[in-house]
Amino acid sequence: MTRRWSERIVIGLVMQSRDNSLRVWARRGRRGRWRLTSEQGHGEPNPTYIAAGHESMRALALRLAEATGRYAAAGGAWPEVFDVPMSAHFLGGAPISDSPKTGVIDQYHRLWGYPGISVVDGAAISANLGVNPSLTITAQAERAMSYWPRRGEPDPRPAQQ
Repeated sequence: MTRRWSERIVIGLVMQSRDNSLRVWARRGRRGRWRLTSEQGHGEPNPTYIAAGHESMRALALRLAEATGRYAAAGGAWPEVFDVPMSAHFLGGAPISDSPKTGVIDQYHRLWGYPGISVVDGAAISANLGVNPSLTITAQAERAMSYWPRRGEPDPRPAQQ
């Protein structure tokens, strides 16, 4: 039964914390439209199936079925069928550094060479957290904004070198 399915579903997201990456870029498809594509980046191979995660979801489905008296099943995402790794959270790309030679932004999240531009999203996260990154992104953004000067006040941040 597909009617109102979103009211009857529980989604469990399994994340891994291996040191790995996907390299993502845009390219033109057959019809001339842009599309994202990816390949294995640095580090360990990206898993396409996490056995411990599937076992946990199966156990949860059984408990839900027993508790509710309704049908419950564990499933996966469609890329698993094709053995394709996927990510729910794109991170990195603008590393925090002590100089423009080693990264993209300074410790105050200002773009090197362009101090009026700040990067305060997931691009500033330097590693796979193994958990949903929303609170880390929020904390980094709040810290960066706490250093921004108020209108008419001097900038408390040191000038970029």
